[in-house]
Amino acid sequence: MKKLLLVSLTLMMVGCVKDDLLEPIPTVPTALQIKETLGIKLESTIVSDEVKMNVKLPMEGTYRIKIKDIGNKLISQEKIEAKAGDNILSVYVSTLQNDSYTLELTDINHKVLGVTSIVVNK
Repeated sequence: MKKLLLVSLTLMMVGCVKDDLLEPIPTVPTALQIKETLGIKLESTIVSDEVKMNVKLPMEGTYRIKIKDIGNKLISQEKIEAKAGDNILSVYVSTLQNDSYTLELTDINHKVLGVTSIVVNK
């Protein structure tokens, strides 16, 4: 009987805890940490299939990630809905040929907010 009462009290206490206290706190891997309030950082510059990227932004909104070749020709772009702070994304490059590329972070009006480079080597 005491065990049943103890389990019931525990469940009641957990049920009364605010939900946001139970959510995991996202952590940014050391390799992707950015000290500034705005920036873009890659896990690695030499990639073959996929690379993790941190896009750190001062405010939430719609942004674009653009991939350009060495001649500055737009190869690919994607709109993202990002939150303020760190946004960990995956960039898939398996369809790109072995070459150097730039990744640009732009706002919705195409203003460049950050640039980094990758080398695809499969």
